[in-house]
Amino acid sequence: MRQYSITLISTLSILLFSCDMSNVREEANDYFQEGNYTAAVASYNRVIKMEPDDNYSIFNRATALENIEEYDAAYDDYTRLISLKWHSLKALMGRARCNFELENYAGAVMDLKLLIENEPDNMVALELRGRAYMKMGKSWNAIHDLDKVLKVDPNNLHALITRGAALARGGLGPAAIKDFDRAISINPNLPVARFNKGMVFFVHEHFSAAIDSFDKAIDLNEDYAEAYTRRGMAKMNYKGYSLKDSCDDFKKGAKLNDPLGAEYVSEYCN
Repeated sequence: MRQYSITLISTLSILLFSCDMSNVREEANDYFQEGNYTAAVASYNRVIKMEPDDNYSIFNRATALENIEEYDAAYDDYTRLISLKWHSLKALMGRARCNFELENYAGAVMDLKLLIENEPDNMVALELRGRAYMKMGKSWNAIHDLDKVLKVDPNNLHALITRGAALARGGLGPAAIKDFDRAISINPNLPVARFNKGMVFFVHEHFSAAIDSFDKAIDLNEDYAEAYTRRGMAKMNYKGYSLKDSCDDFKKGAKLNDPLGAEYVSEYCN
C-alpha cells in the first residue's frame, strides 16, 4: 500500500509539472504572438529552465531577445541551436543579424556565407551580407550581392541606398546618384538618401547641388547633425555664402553631437 501511495504521488507530481510547463509555454507563445517580447522572454526563461532541450522555445526566446535589442543574449541562443543543428539555417540568419547589430560585420559575413551556400537565392541573406560588406569597406563585394537583390526586387530601399553608397565609394558617382534618385522616387521622405546624394555632389565639387540635397535632408530630419556639418562645408566652397553661414551650420552640427562639426567650430568659428 505504501509503495502504491509513493507511486501515485510521483505520478501526480509528474502530471502537475507537465501541466505547469504546458501552461507557461502557452503563456510565452501568447506573449510572443502579441509582440510583448519582454514578457515572452521571461516566460520562455521559465520554460527552458524546466525543459532545457525545448529548442522551439529557445528559438522563440532568441527572436524575442532580438526584438528588445538584447543581441548578445540572442546570439548565445542562436549559437546553441546551431551547435545542435536545429533549424540551423534559420539560426544562422538570426545570429548573422545579431552580429550585424553588434557591429561584428566579419562574423555576419561568415554566417551568411554558410547560409547562402545552402540557399543561394535567399535575398534577405544576400541583402544583409551586402550591407555587412559595405560596413567593412568592401564596396565591390557589396555591389555584387546587392545587384542580385535588386534584380529580383528593384524597389528594395535598403539595397538601393547601400548599393548607391558602395558605388559612390567606388568612384561611380553618376550610378550612385541614380540609385539614390530611385530610392527617393519610391519614398521621398528618406533623409539618408538625400544626404548620401549630397555627399556625392560634394565629393565631385558640385557644391550648389550638394547644399540643395543637404537642405532637403534637414527638412526631413531637423536633427540630422551630419547634414548640418556637411552643408557648412559645402557653403565654405561655394560663392554666395559667408564664413558665418558655414559656422552657423557647424555650430548646429556640433550641438547635435557631430564630432566633425565640433572640429570645424574649433578651427574656423572662434
